[in-house]
Amino acid sequence: MKELKFKSYKQFQQFIEHKAMEKAVMKELQDEELSNFVKEFSDKSNKMWQENECDAAIEKQGYVVINVWKDEVGKRKVGRGRPKKPESEKYNHTIHVRLDDSTYSTLTTFCKEHNLEVSEAIRDMIKKL
Repeated sequence: MKELKFKSYKQFQQFIEHKAMEKAVMKELQDEELSNFVKEFSDKSNKMWQENECDAAIEKQGYVVINVWKDEVGKRKVGRGRPKKPESEKYNHTIHVRLDDSTYSTLTTFCKEHNLEVSEAIRDMIKKL
């Protein structure tokens, strides 16, 4: 999480203008697309400023802090919870298997001895085939 501290609305506007241009350049926008994007970005930011009564916070405290959630790539996080795995590490297939008590006991004993999760042990065994 990154905290941004602003002492005035003007300071916030300057930051938003800079951020909008930065994002527009990354998206390679030009001409009318560029101006529309910057206007939309500024409008959304100003709406957020008003909805959160930031002017009142500045009058009361002398500043306002805005928290921005970012992931390891620098993009804004959509929500909290379990961290997302990179595409290369995702498992796309699920297999459900029924085991008798003896087989299950053998599997769990093996996992405890080798400090492995059951899924990890099964993946390793399949790779050895």
